[in-house]
Amino acid sequence: MEIEPEYPLRRHGMTEEEFYAYADEDCPWQYLGGELVREPVSNRHEDLFAFLLTLLYGYLGERGGGEVRGSRYAMRLDPKWSPEPDLLVVRAERRHLMGPQRLEGAADLVIEIASPGRLDLRKKLPRYHEARLPEIWIVDPYARSVRVDTFEGGAYRTRTHTDRRLASAVLPGFWIDVAWLWQDPLPAPLSCLRQILA
Repeated sequence: MEIEPEYPLRRHGMTEEEFYAYADEDCPWQYLGGELVREPVSNRHEDLFAFLLTLLYGYLGERGGGEVRGSRYAMRLDPKWSPEPDLLVVRAERRHLMGPQRLEGAADLVIEIASPGRLDLRKKLPRYHEARLPEIWIVDPYARSVRVDTFEGGAYRTRTHTDRRLASAVLPGFWIDVAWLWQDPLPAPLSCLRQILA
C-alpha cells in the first residue's frame, strides 16, 4: 500500500482489518475515526515519554496492580477507533482485555504528551471522553501544564496542574511532582521513583 510521506499523514478508507494487517510494532500510524493519522514527535516528547514510562513501570513492578504500555499499543474503542496513547495503564482486574496487539476497550489511565499540532486535544480527547476513560492526563510541555480529566459521578472533572504533587485517581499511591516535568534535563527517574515509593 502506497502512503504519502507528508504531515499530516492520513489515509482515508482503510478498514480496521487492513490496519491491523498492515500495522506492526514499528508502525508510526494510528487508526482514528477510520483514517490513518501520524503525529510528529520531538526530543522533549521522547524524554518525557521515557521518564513517565520508567516511573509507571517501576511503580507497578514494585507495587503491582496493573500493566503499563507505551505508544504503539492500540486501545480499540470501536471498529473505527484504535488510538495509541503515549502511555496507558490497565488495572490488574482488567488485564484479561489485553491482547498481543491491542487492548479491547478503554484503559484506566491514559497519558498523552501534547504534540505541536495538538492532535491529542483536538481529535483524541473528545473520543476518550465519549469512551468514559476513568483518568486522562494531557502533559503539555509548551504550556508547562498537565490537564487531568477524571470521570466522577457521571461527568468529567478537569483540573490543571503546573507544579506540586499530582496523585493518580486510579492508581492509589502513584504520584508525580509536576515540576519534575519542566526540568531540563529531566531529573533521574530512579531517584524520583524512590520518592514515590517511600
